Amino acid sequence: MSAATWKTQAAQDSEADGSGGRPRATARERWREQVRFYLRALSYFRPDLPLVVLLLVIIAANTGLGLLMAWPMAVLVDSVLSNSLQQGFIYRLFLAPLPESRLGQIIGLAVIGLLMKATQDLLTMARTVVNNRVNYHGLMRVRCDLYRKLQALHLSYHRAQPQGDAIFRLSYDTYGCQAILGVFISTFIAVFSLVFILWTLSSRSVTLTLVALSIAPPLMTANVLFGRRLERRTLEAREVESEYTTTVQRSMSSVGLVQAFCREQDEFQQFHGTIRRNIEAWWRLNWQEMFYWLTVGTIFGVGGAAVFGYGGYLVWHNLFVEPGAGGLTVGDLMIFTSYLGLLWDPLCKITGIGPNIQGGVAGARRVFEVLDRESVITDKPGAVRLPVQPRVLELHDVSFAYGDDKPVLQGVSVRIEPGRMVAFVGSSGVGKSTVLNLLPRFYDPTGGRLTLDGHDMRDIRLQDLRRHLALVLQDSVLLPTTIAENIAYARPDASFEEIREAAELAGAAEFIEALPEGYQSALTEGSMNLSGGQRQRIAVARALLTQAPIIVLDEPTSALDAHHEHLITESLRKLKGRRTIVLVSHRISAVTDCDMIYYMDRGRIAEQGTHEELLAQGGLYRSMAERQLQVDRFHREWRTMPQENFDLPAMLRRELRA
Repeated sequence: MSAATWKTQAAQDSEADGSGGRPRATARERWREQVRFYLRALSYFRPDLPLVVLLLVIIAANTGLGLLMAWPMAVLVDSVLSNSLQQGFIYRLFLAPLPESRLGQIIGLAVIGLLMKATQDLLTMARTVVNNRVNYHGLMRVRCDLYRKLQALHLSYHRAQPQGDAIFRLSYDTYGCQAILGVFISTFIAVFSLVFILWTLSSRSVTLTLVALSIAPPLMTANVLFGRRLERRTLEAREVESEYTTTVQRSMSSVGLVQAFCREQDEFQQFHGTIRRNIEAWWRLNWQEMFYWLTVGTIFGVGGAAVFGYGGYLVWHNLFVEPGAGGLTVGDLMIFTSYLGLLWDPLCKITGIGPNIQGGVAGARRVFEVLDRESVITDKPGAVRLPVQPRVLELHDVSFAYGDDKPVLQGVSVRIEPGRMVAFVGSSGVGKSTVLNLLPRFYDPTGGRLTLDGHDMRDIRLQDLRRHLALVLQDSVLLPTTIAENIAYARPDASFEEIREAAELAGAAEFIEALPEGYQSALTEGSMNLSGGQRQRIAVARALLTQAPIIVLDEPTSALDAHHEHLITESLRKLKGRRTIVLVSHRISAVTDCDMIYYMDRGRIAEQGTHEELLAQGGLYRSMAERQLQVDRFHREWRTMPQENFDLPAMLRRELRA
């Protein structure tokens, strides 16, 4: 979802029209939805619940120790260096283990302060270790869930979404659940700290404590107002950041194309526009954050001045107006001023939980947006298991359309016996590749059905179905690893002899063994260190190495020269009778040995038969074959003609007349 789309959706959600628009959710429904959302985010840390409890105990102990750090100085001022001995519980607690002499008490308080500081540092280290362990485990679970979902999602999703968006969600948005846990833990500790601080301060002066708490209402109001704005700005910034990642990924993957057509300046302008939108979105978010903290700082400043002024008055009154009346002491005022920041920090965390959590919420929402998408192609409940073996493949009156578009296939019916070699041919856009995409259930037909031995493919376990098929796509995908590992991708346990045999069958062994490192040669990202034909032959070898009884090839010879096209054709001919072979091709020379050829036109099977039968019919297939024969003859004559007799215009005119 782009930032503009998000804004539009937000505007629609905020409108309360009674006609056709989505009704506004009640406050209770929104609250329940929020609770479900937070529980879902926190569920990723449930396996580490004992560690979370341990973390809370460590943080509570560390926080409590931090709250006591101001007391040695207060005890020193009010009891050790003063003529009047304070009788409070905390005073007695600190003085109990110390000697009677004042010098001994001074040294003892210094030692106690040192021990408290050392213990606090050890607790901080323990907190960091446990916190990191919990966070990393939760992050791993979120990323694994998201990665599995992205793998399972329908191909239409991946073709509609840029790769950079998926990379951003996996790399950055997955930190959202971690951030939500952090805010909840800090809020829990803030409540604990606030209770302890209020109990301590109220025991010294109730009125001064109420003055310190007077900032709570304006602080809460500021957090509510800014929280909504920060949520919108944070989500917008993340969307634009995802767009930036996508732009970078696309630019780096198409550098060759950009340089070939001298589009560097155009690409830079597009990048510049994206980075400008990115910066503007983050700048708008930063402005909101700056105004927020300015408002909070002003509230804290006013509260601090009130506590300082009123507290100073109470100390003055106790020391000079009514001495010894049991009022506020200098030590008490020191505790108050030390606890001001400690008081307002948890107060700010409690009232500001909304703004503080928005960064995590925005990331988690983008993760859940993907996790909540339905995988269109899934196993039915009770899907049947189907052991891998040769089977009859049938298409029964199959129709298909992409979305609401015009149907690409209409009433296609085909029966393919085990061991047969069949081909779907025709011009571009007639539905050949769509047939290929239906076989492994990349899509399901919108009409009719496909079966294996009479079992509807939608009733078969997806894994079992796809193990029956080995695919060679037109745009062969190779991984940035060795050639041997690419060939053995579907059979990692294959021996080197099996890998080499598959490469020989695919016509790839010759060029592979000519490389310095042979089958251990590493491919670059996008396998740019191989030609298109070499990539295609490795992909064919990968399919031949599998145990799949059905091999499906989409234009297997499109990137090959005549010699290697002949090698591939010979390899497929040798597999006849042993594997079922389904070819999708526009090259007549690649399908002449097929047991059955289906000529497709406008999404239907217009003609079918063997190569000789279709030529004898004198229909569309014959016309296509004659055109290709003329082109092939023209190419042969062009290559063999002596240079001095070469007359391209005359050759073209002759072929056009033919």
